[in-house]
Amino acid sequence: MSIQENSGVKETSTEELFERAVRQHSRRMLAIARSIVGNRASPEDVVQQAFMNLYEHRNRYDWQQPGGLVRRTVVNEALRILRQPRVTMLADDAAEPEQSNSPGQRMMESETIVQVRRAIDKLPENFRAALVLCEYEKMSYAQISETLEATIPQVKTWIFRARRQLAEMLKSYVNQD
Repeated sequence: MSIQENSGVKETSTEELFERAVRQHSRRMLAIARSIVGNRASPEDVVQQAFMNLYEHRNRYDWQQPGGLVRRTVVNEALRILRQPRVTMLADDAAEPEQSNSPGQRMMESETIVQVRRAIDKLPENFRAALVLCEYEKMSYAQISETLEATIPQVKTWIFRARRQLAEMLKSYVNQD
């Protein structure tokens, strides 16, 4: 890491700002990638490729507020992966549910997570990306619109249709009681 002197004022280099962005946003970007690509590809590979792409062109960007840039790059890389022909199915790596009081409750929570992830994986890529950014990232329609390079009405439509399709896919699972 290097600090450049500029008229007696220390400036943080592009390298340092990039490294800071990677440290600050890696975990969140991994969650976004996992939500979008599911078990279609390795979320770690998606995030790594996105950061490599950013690093290659790091001097083009303002790294003072990198959140939106990093998020958009990870989403675009995840969507690029989804557009590739499917080769193999990776093992499902469902996250551990929050700790519950009973083993039966933990098992039900784990199964619910698996069912929801499978249903999300079946959504069309734009629906999936918009839904993940809305529900899990709590982004506004305007932010999602910018990230996915779509209009706000289009984003609203994608989210509405994604929710409707999820409800339909999970209807039989919910009604099993």
